[in-house]
Amino acid sequence: MAEKRRYPRFYFECVRAYLPGKAEPLRVTDLSLQGCFIEMEDPPPPGTVLSFEMELPNIGRIPVRGMVLHQGGLEPKGAGILFLEIEGEFHHVYAKFLKALQFIEEARKIYEKLLASEE
Repeated sequence: MAEKRRYPRFYFECVRAYLPGKAEPLRVTDLSLQGCFIEMEDPPPPGTVLSFEMELPNIGRIPVRGMVLHQGGLEPKGAGILFLEIEGEFHHVYAKFLKALQFIEEARKIYEKLLASEE
C-alpha cells in the first residue's frame, strides 16, 4: 500500500506532552511536521481541540495547539493529533528537531547494518 502521508513520521520515545488536567506527562510518538500521537488511557473524542506543551529532549517545552483526529487502537491507546498551531519561532525549533531525528534514524540504520554484518 502506498504511503499517503505528506511528511515523514519518526518514532522517538523521549518526547513528552503536558496536558492540562493530567498529573503526569504523556509519551508522544509518531512525530511529523503536521502532528503526533499522544499515548493516553482516555483519549478525547475526535474534533477536540487541545492546548498543551510538548517537551523536546535537551531543548525544552514548546506550546502546541492541536485537534484530535482519531483515537488510537488497543496498544497503545491514545490520540492522533493534527497540529493547528505551534507558536511563532517554536515551529522552527520543532522543524529542526525533526531534522535531527532524521539524522538519528539514518545513524540507527547504519548501526544495525554494521551489527548484522558482524554476525
